[in-house]
Amino acid sequence: MPPIYVHAFFALLAVPLGLYILLTQKGTKQHKLIGRIWSLFLLIVSFTAIFIQAITPGQYSLIHLLIPWTIGSLIYSIWSIRKFQKTKLEKYKKAHMYSMVGVYVGALLVAGLFTLMPGRLFYEILFN
Repeated sequence: MPPIYVHAFFALLAVPLGLYILLTQKGTKQHKLIGRIWSLFLLIVSFTAIFIQAITPGQYSLIHLLIPWTIGSLIYSIWSIRKFQKTKLEKYKKAHMYSMVGVYVGALLVAGLFTLMPGRLFYEILFN
């Protein structure tokens, strides 16, 4: 199966799952479990993106800069919430929250909008 299909499948799953996490109560066992699943989905989306070079075959495009940003943000978010659990300092809780919201907006919503550009797979599916 081509990486673009795996990438799209997990990205499409991550959008509503991430929204659910953002809108429900924080700190519960359910939040933690779904957050881990969501983070795994985003890692899969990030790693499969490395193999997608549809616009410029053999080259990476600017959107590929989201790969290290997403992975780095997930690592920072996990580090922040673990720091909060140990110290109970609000700054770590807020860092986790802002970082995760940033990943949701940047890696899923903004990147998702780029998939609607002419020449991209979702543009072809939706408009042709």
